[in-house]
Amino acid sequence: MDHRIRGEVARAELEELGAKHFLDVRATVRRMLESLPAAPRAAFAAAVTERLLRGSHPGEVREARDVDSYASLARPLLDTVWQGLSKTPEAHEQVCQAVGQFYLSRYLCTHRHDDPASMADHIAMCALYTAECYLHGGWEFASWAGWRGFDAAAIRAAADNDWPHRRPAEVTMYAWELTHPVIQTELERQLEDIELLTEEAAETGELDSDLVNRLRT
Repeated sequence: MDHRIRGEVARAELEELGAKHFLDVRATVRRMLESLPAAPRAAFAAAVTERLLRGSHPGEVREARDVDSYASLARPLLDTVWQGLSKTPEAHEQVCQAVGQFYLSRYLCTHRHDDPASMADHIAMCALYTAECYLHGGWEFASWAGWRGFDAAAIRAAADNDWPHRRPAEVTMYAWELTHPVIQTELERQLEDIELLTEEAAETGELDSDLVNRLRT
């Protein structure tokens, strides 16, 4: 089946099941990111990265041993961004230093960073996109972070060996895979975050402490 046709069939099935298609969510998020100031864009990306680091999806507990040394670079990088979004003095300089350390790390130089099947890669690169978005304000970095969040959710969903056996006979496997709760939870959260940021920070570009804390948890 042609990819375009398969996508349209899956979109119709997802709509009937009350689920979201990742391409529709991506298009919506991108459009809204384009209209946001720099700080809310970085906050959106930071929230995605925080979920990746915490593994805050239903039925999953993320332990330290699950994240290799490459991905462990993400936490200090993300923490400096949160500090910057919270208006901590000298945070901008700290983010610059953290990004420099990331680029100079042995893991970035010796590992692939475009492996769609690597959870560690998604976490680390999502943190880097977040920091670059904080420093430069480009909506593209925030959009790429959201895409990494979806890819990571898809990896976790694929690890659920029971899910395919629960598929209704009338639903295609492709659409059923996209309805997995881990994927739908991430898509829903990205929409919630971008809507929250649009409502509370689009006009001023300012993030108060309550808003930052809501995005961080």
